[in-house]
Amino acid sequence: MAMPGEIPQEIGRAYVQVLVGCLEHAVRSFRRTFEVQITPDKLMFSGPTGVSFSFDVSGTFHHPAHTSEVFIESKGHKDGSRLLEGYKEFLAKSYATSVSYSRHKRDLFWFLTNVPFGSTFGRNLTSAQYIYSWLTSERNEKVESLLGSSPVDFDHVTSLAKRASVCVFTDSFIRVAGISYPVKHGDSIWSITQLLHGGRIPFGDFYPIKNIVAELNKLDNPDKILAGKRLHIPWYGLEWD
Repeated sequence: MAMPGEIPQEIGRAYVQVLVGCLEHAVRSFRRTFEVQITPDKLMFSGPTGVSFSFDVSGTFHHPAHTSEVFIESKGHKDGSRLLEGYKEFLAKSYATSVSYSRHKRDLFWFLTNVPFGSTFGRNLTSAQYIYSWLTSERNEKVESLLGSSPVDFDHVTSLAKRASVCVFTDSFIRVAGISYPVKHGDSIWSITQLLHGGRIPFGDFYPIKNIVAELNKLDNPDKILAGKRLHIPWYGLEWD
């Protein structure tokens, strides 16, 4: 059963694609590489307690001087009332990954959501002092299960604070911006539209949407799209039960 403010499972899967797609459209130097639904082994880790966990998506971010790997947690919600607790779990996963796996100690960790949260903290959502308190004295049950009694190193938290980011793409912004979507084998504009809209076709009419996608991407034949092609896809929001 979904927690208050959280979305149903099929809508959650759609939001992963929508939020990551909006990120790719807005931040051209980022590209996804693996998705937990397709390659779970690439995104599965374990922390000090041995409890396994995963991120939703990984990707690469090209800095002017070097390229970093990025691990992303995507949370779609109705409101931000319980989102801070999910964010604490994300921080615990990020800390455990960068401490337990030396190859990830300099990687980036991004938290994507569609609703603002933690407004009383402001910029402190990614400050070392607040992250340290959430991983120690103010931890929740999920943080406890991931970190256990292992001491939390403040110097490493300080490093994590420089590599962690919170990205809020509201539904209204995504409806204006659209998303970037990498076509996979077997995809069609019909199946992509359904995936991004929680299993439904907006307005109950597919053909205007197909024509818009064809126009946006200059497709000669929208019924034939190749795997590996990246499409700019419009998004019309998700209906909640």
